[in-house]
Parts: sequence; C-alpha cells; structure tokens
Amino acid sequence: MTDWDQIIEYIHNAMQAVDEAHQASNELKENANHETFNGFRGKMEELEEHLRKLKVVLDNEEAYVMDELMEALSKVYSGHGTDYRRTPRMTEEPLKQK
Repeated sequence: MTDWDQIIEYIHNAMQAVDEAHQASNELKENANHETFNGFRGKMEELEEHLRKLKVVLDNEEAYVMDELMEALSKVYSGHGTDYRRTPRMTEEPLKQK
C-alpha cells in the first residue's frame, strides 16, 4: 500500500467516523442518558483521531507528494524504493522474498 492509498483510507475513515458520530448525536437527542452520551463521546473521540491523522498529512502534503514521486521513480529506474524520505512511511511494505 502506498502513502497515497493510505491517505485515501484516512479520508474514507474520517468520513465514516463523521456518519457514525452524527448517528450517535441523533441517538443522544432522542434518548439522553449516560449510555448514549458515552457512545456519542466515544464516536467523537474516534472522529478526532481520524481527523488528526488526516491533518498531519494535509499539513505536509507537498512533502508526501514529493516522496511518493521519488519512490515511484526509484522503483522504475532501480527496481527498489528510496532509502531517504522527508516524511515517515505511513506503512511498512513487506520484504519481498527473492
């Protein structure tokens, strides 16, 4: 999975978390009690975490794009990825067996 794929997954996860938080909000409006409040708060914390991850990427989007471009060019010309990146890898690729 490339960083680009991971960014898309972050966006998708954040969108799902918004929907879940909205549903929890509606449940809280209909039936306000400790259980629904805790459910709402939990969904909001999940949403906050997804948005935090996405914000890190968006704050450094140019660096991530350049790293992805250099990674692709390195794989085309040398057959392996780059050793140096300005941004941390979002996921580690599994080692390929030769």
